[in-house]
Amino acid sequence: MTDSRRYYALDALRGTMMMLGIVLHASIFYIAHPPLPFPTDTQTSVVFDAIVLFVHSFRMPLFFVLAGFFTSLLVEKYGVAGSYENRAKRILAPFVLGLFTIVPLTAWAAVSMLVSAQTGERQLVLSAAQLELVDFGAMEAAGLRPDPSPVHLWFLYFLLWFYLLIPLLLFANRRLAGTRLDAALARLCASPLALPLFALWTSLTLLPFRGGLVFEGFTYFVPDPDALLYYGSFFVAGWFFHRWRGILEVFAGTVRGTGLAALLLFPAGAVLGERVLAGDASPLGQGLAVLANGFATWTLIYFVTGLFLRWLDSPSPWSLYISQSSYWVYLLHMPVVTFCAWYLLPTALPVGVKFALDVTITTVICFASYHYLVRRSWVSVLLCGRRFELDWPWRPASPAAA
Repeated sequence: MTDSRRYYALDALRGTMMMLGIVLHASIFYIAHPPLPFPTDTQTSVVFDAIVLFVHSFRMPLFFVLAGFFTSLLVEKYGVAGSYENRAKRILAPFVLGLFTIVPLTAWAAVSMLVSAQTGERQLVLSAAQLELVDFGAMEAAGLRPDPSPVHLWFLYFLLWFYLLIPLLLFANRRLAGTRLDAALARLCASPLALPLFALWTSLTLLPFRGGLVFEGFTYFVPDPDALLYYGSFFVAGWFFHRWRGILEVFAGTVRGTGLAALLLFPAGAVLGERVLAGDASPLGQGLAVLANGFATWTLIYFVTGLFLRWLDSPSPWSLYISQSSYWVYLLHMPVVTFCAWYLLPTALPVGVKFALDVTITTVICFASYHYLVRRSWVSVLLCGRRFELDWPWRPASPAAA
């Protein structure tokens, strides 16, 4: 039977995970202990280290779970050929256009921030002499490859890789149909016992990453196989969650328990992971870190998804606006958030004020550009398949807009 349900909660959740990129990437400029050499403000706080670790621990894993879920739904509705045509329009085309527009802007902003942070020079148009003053060697020594990168569009690039799995996943669906194994796996997904199994698998995929913290290997055109396996596992899980949708009831029914577990596991994973990054190279330290982070990721996936399913699974102006605007907001936010950090760099404002200004300015620019320039334009057709007459969500909807 074709799945005709509209998943309002999951639409809103997917949009929210994309927009959390503003908070995550603004926080990076103010962290006290960067996991990799990265240009930061002169004023920092460990509060932003905690924000980065928290958001990064579940945001992209959950996004790929949702991507796998909706890919399965898409294939069910339109078939393999129709799904590939759809993904070529909605993912491949924006990715290619972004490589020639948003990515150069982001690179320009990042290099300007790097030059200003390291040399004190503060110009948007940089000379060759200013670039020569930058110490790129420290970044390479820490494992950052001087290779071309799609920067924050890496998630689109990974999705293009994962879509190659569609024929194999569809074959698995057909072989499972009507079998005892299918029924057993459906029962497993519909029980709380699935969470520790998912967490153990994720812990195994985290073993190659220092401290079980995924901060490297995924932002290049030649992606690291370990990063592909790690994020691809969530995509595959999401695909089968659409088949065994009883897990959605588990998400909604275990919010209190998974929330309490995450409250304990996330700090443990963060502390153990940071100890490994700080020099604890023992197998025991690495093992404990990957276990804690694997379990923290899945308890947060269950908890956050459950929150949305319990309280946001109904149509509303806010959820509709977020789900339709978030793609554009995510694409644009990275150069904006970086230029804001660059502009605020020499000011003597407290670090919390700088962060708040960066997030606020970026949010206003991204949403205003969507509302006044994108939602009724060809860009909206490219990203979402249609133009929208959405008003601001805090205004009562007119009959025409509805």
